[in-house]
Amino acid sequence: MTPTRSKLLHARKTYSQCARLVEDQISVAPQLNAVLSERIIGLGIAADWVRRAAEMETVVFMGNHLDSSPRKASFIELTRYSFAWYGINAIFARNELLDLVGPRQSASELDRFTVLFQGAALSTAIVSERLNKLHAILHEHTAPRLPLAAPGTVVTVLQAIDAKYIPPDAKHRGTGKKVAEAAGSGNLSTLDLPTLLYAFRNWSVHGNALDGSFGGRPKFNVYVETLAETLAEVHLNTASLLLQRL
Repeated sequence: MTPTRSKLLHARKTYSQCARLVEDQISVAPQLNAVLSERIIGLGIAADWVRRAAEMETVVFMGNHLDSSPRKASFIELTRYSFAWYGINAIFARNELLDLVGPRQSASELDRFTVLFQGAALSTAIVSERLNKLHAILHEHTAPRLPLAAPGTVVTVLQAIDAKYIPPDAKHRGTGKKVAEAAGSGNLSTLDLPTLLYAFRNWSVHGNALDGSFGGRPKFNVYVETLAETLAEVHLNTASLLLQRL
């Protein structure tokens, strides 16, 4: 079992322990209030999706062409990442859980997720090593088919993602603006680890399978596996922190 799946399984167990604590609080409360309701719902959803992410071995397609495709492994990891994201969204979307981790800075999803990322307190060395790895991949050169570009035009991976998967109206706000500016300038300093984790949950949907923009599956697999393990650690550390504070 991969480190990512092992950490997700541990996170699922810890979320379930959190849920049992809340169930105990519900059992002695005169009535089910909004705070306890939101907490038990969020923890239940998180535990459910994280379990699916951890225990998924494969996906099976009806057509042999899809089922034997060399891209199948990429789809499995994209699906695992999406399941894990559904789980983390169930936590940061609820003030009744998020406020146990840290204060909200704004109503934006990225800022709310960043509260969890910061609360997870990953080591500075791990964050730096992984961010350098991801930035290096995004700086790599590739030559995908692009609109308004001659065949064989060489761009960076980030420029390819920006051109193909960031809708034009999204380039002027939020994460889309950060990506567009970084792709244009080549300066990726604003694309920190929480931002890349958050952005990928859209790229994985809009891009379907992004290996073409990454110059091949090996680089893409390293990219998604790095993000997936990091998200698993955010889950595990968030669940552990909630267990202390509930």
